[in-house]
Amino acid sequence: MTDSGQLLADLKTTTKAVENHDWVSAGLGGATTALDLLGASQDPLAALTSAGFGMITELVRFLEEPLKQLQGNPDSVSSHSQGMEGGGQQVSSVADDYRQSTGPETSEWSGSSASSYRDNSSQHADCVEAVGQAGIAMAKAATGAGKVVAKAQQEVGGLISEAVGQIIQLMTQAFAAAQATFGASIAAAIPQAVAIATQYGGQIAQKLGVLLSDSDNLLQLITSVTQGLEAATQLMTKLSEASKSSSGEDSSSSDSSSQASSRYPASSQYADSSDSDSDSDSADSQYPSQSRPRIPVSTAQQS
Repeated sequence: MTDSGQLLADLKTTTKAVENHDWVSAGLGGATTALDLLGASQDPLAALTSAGFGMITELVRFLEEPLKQLQGNPDSVSSHSQGMEGGGQQVSSVADDYRQSTGPETSEWSGSSASSYRDNSSQHADCVEAVGQAGIAMAKAATGAGKVVAKAQQEVGGLISEAVGQIIQLMTQAFAAAQATFGASIAAAIPQAVAIATQYGGQIAQKLGVLLSDSDNLLQLITSVTQGLEAATQLMTKLSEASKSSSGEDSSSSDSSSQASSRYPASSQYADSSDSDSDSDSADSQYPSQSRPRIPVSTAQQS
């Protein structure tokens, strides 16, 4: 397999890994969710305020900060991804057309030059398809990343809801016992509520850690794609330079032949001169003891 063929095969493998979400760990459920959830507006702490425990809401506000950081614009992600994938598919289609046309157009060619041309054309087509494949891979990466973040957002929101549910239950019991304990139950419940929020905050941090790890895995795949794209571009440049060099040598050989022809014209150009010399020898024979008198140019013109 040629270098271009191996390069294309590697990019296809990487694209498949991105598309299949091989970079997503089981820590986020091993799957992705709908991209639309990325823009979902959630306020899981609102339940605390609605339950009449607004003073607790401010104490556990830190729970919703990661959720805000995970929110995004699904429409923007989707449009950019579709644009990149469409462009990549168009470039790949151009490569297929070029590859299919090369065979019929050179079917009657023979010799080493023909083989060299077909090999260069095949490598060019592979490189062009590699560029298109890179675009498709980047599109899949953008969509996959958006879905994984949406999944993380969903799970973080679920953890906050669980924490809020436990805090509401705790505070409800504390308020129910407030009269009998002269409010001591409420005072004791507040730090317990914060402790619950802190405990769930740790679980949320673990989810974010998994998300960062998955992001690093995806980044490695993206780096592989960009390196493949760079290699394809460099190979195309080398192929083009080699083609230009070959064309230059052919042109140089043609110019040399042309110069040789102009330097040494055909013998027919000297036919008249030979005839003139022959006439001159014939005329000189009339003057055996001396050279034939030459007529000066000026005198000849006057005559």
